[in-house]
Amino acid sequence: MKFNFANIRLYVDDYETCLHFYRDILGIEVAFVSGVDRYAELTKGATKLTIMCRGKVKEYFGTQTPVNFGVQNDAIALSFSVKDVDEACTYLISKGVVIVSSPWNFGDWGVKLALVRDPEGNLVELIQESQMVGAE
Repeated sequence: MKFNFANIRLYVDDYETCLHFYRDILGIEVAFVSGVDRYAELTKGATKLTIMCRGKVKEYFGTQTPVNFGVQNDAIALSFSVKDVDEACTYLISKGVVIVSSPWNFGDWGVKLALVRDPEGNLVELIQESQMVGAE
């Protein structure tokens, strides 16, 4: 059996605010927005991020679906490459984005990283590619 990666889906409470964050602040291109329900597909290169209102999960899959929202779990982060992590953090601060971890050099890895939160509290990792070992 073969499994092909399809997308990353975020189930969110505040659909409009999250769509604004990923589309307008991070600049991810909107590929599709549903006029029927609160759902959008955004893309940057080969990666697709979808955003869907949490309320639709129960509506579509029924109340017997064992899905639990509301518990923050930082085990997953969405990672975005940026040219300059410091500049990206300055820009995001100006947009009111919460910085979790200021830019930090990971010498052993050859990268510079920062962590921020999206409007729903999900971790977003910023990676400075120019300092990645072997990066062009």
